[in-house]
Amino acid sequence: MRFLIPLLCCALFSSGVSAATPYLMPAGAADHEAPDIVAGYRAIFTCSAHFFAGRPLNDILKVELVDVQGKGFPDPVIDEKRQLVIASDPTNTFRRIAAYRPTMGCTLLPPHWTLSDIPRLPNVSYAPAPDVSGQAFPTGDKVDLPANGIDPAYPQLENVLAKAFDGVTHAKKPGTVTTAVLVLKRDKHNHYKLIAERYRPGFGIHSGYRTWSTAKGITAALLAVASQQGLLDLDKPVSIPEWPVGDPRRSITYKQLMWMSSGLYSGGANSAAVYFGGQDVVSAATGTPLEAKPGTRWKYANNDTLLLMRSLRHLLADDLRYLRFPYDELLHPLGMFHTRMEVDHAGNFIASSQVYTTARDLARFGIFLDQDGVHQGKRLLPEGWIQFVSAPAPTKPPVAGEWGYGAQFWLLDTMPEVPKGTYTTFGNKGQYVTVVPGHDLVIVRTGVDPNGIEYKQDRLVVDVLKALKQVP
Repeated sequence: MRFLIPLLCCALFSSGVSAATPYLMPAGAADHEAPDIVAGYRAIFTCSAHFFAGRPLNDILKVELVDVQGKGFPDPVIDEKRQLVIASDPTNTFRRIAAYRPTMGCTLLPPHWTLSDIPRLPNVSYAPAPDVSGQAFPTGDKVDLPANGIDPAYPQLENVLAKAFDGVTHAKKPGTVTTAVLVLKRDKHNHYKLIAERYRPGFGIHSGYRTWSTAKGITAALLAVASQQGLLDLDKPVSIPEWPVGDPRRSITYKQLMWMSSGLYSGGANSAAVYFGGQDVVSAATGTPLEAKPGTRWKYANNDTLLLMRSLRHLLADDLRYLRFPYDELLHPLGMFHTRMEVDHAGNFIASSQVYTTARDLARFGIFLDQDGVHQGKRLLPEGWIQFVSAPAPTKPPVAGEWGYGAQFWLLDTMPEVPKGTYTTFGNKGQYVTVVPGHDLVIVRTGVDPNGIEYKQDRLVVDVLKALKQVP
């Protein structure tokens, strides 16, 4: 068991085998069309999809890399022996490397690192995942569903799933690509049953995808676990060591970060230098000034989420404990053994987006949320926390017909026919874990929707509810 490198407080730039591009934009933002960013995108996605999700390159090119195809970039090179991926731009000016470790997932090397630096990456070992193939879901992987993936007691769901995969019905404009839909219902004995499950060809119960911003819901839960353990107070100012005494940013609270109401300058949803450029989280997230008084403005910002996990690392003051915290305190207790929270080269979780997981693990997370943060009789999240994250942020009042926002979760109950209190994660390209309180219902939808095409999860929720009402 080892953790090899100290926290880097700033980005480093130097020339090496490949060209090094300085991170010119603040808040971890970058030009998505820049050749080094595109090459990094291709490297990290190919690495995670192949080594973690077990997907072949020919399909990765058609699915994970579809938005960056046709630009003249050569196919990424998969090195099976060393478990890494190398991707370059058309002129071979930029050569980006993503390295895989079984317990860590993939990490994109920064521009100034070369292959010889890979042993410097943080790496933590833990026991292999248990064999749960013979145990019933959600504890295990055994389910009692026919070949069509529909519980015979709910035949009306067949039509719902057909619509979910047709690329048109639940789309703001045609072209959505659904990879999985799971519907879970709780019975009178408080047991959750998987009543519908279907996958796109090439995907299955153990082949996952990037959560994108659905990771924010998992991060919020980790901060809640830390709060339940007495490590922090969500009402108090966030602890960021890079902010000196007297810095006005030190007044920002954990709740304000969770509400996307920090008032900090940010690139919004643009963190491409961190996600695909190899910039470390700390230099990207901690170096921006205030634009507005904390708690007075709502602005969706990846950096607000990244700061939450930066603070957790600081409070734990133990890099090994930090790297194990998500697994020891949340993921493994919930049975989410097929989930990896990936890190930057300095060992910081890129917790606003870079989590690879499966639809079933997301379903396990949804059950946990629907159980108010209690798992197998043990409270892991503070009482009332679910109510907090699913209530409108003070800086974003509800507007009928528009999705609302709570605390790292989106609110769907402002949409037509959606039950009161319905909330969801929302990740780019259509990653959703949706809880419908009062209806004992959890709905998971994952996808690889092309850029600019959005799946309407609120309509899937409505269609599922209508189908269930038809059951005798």
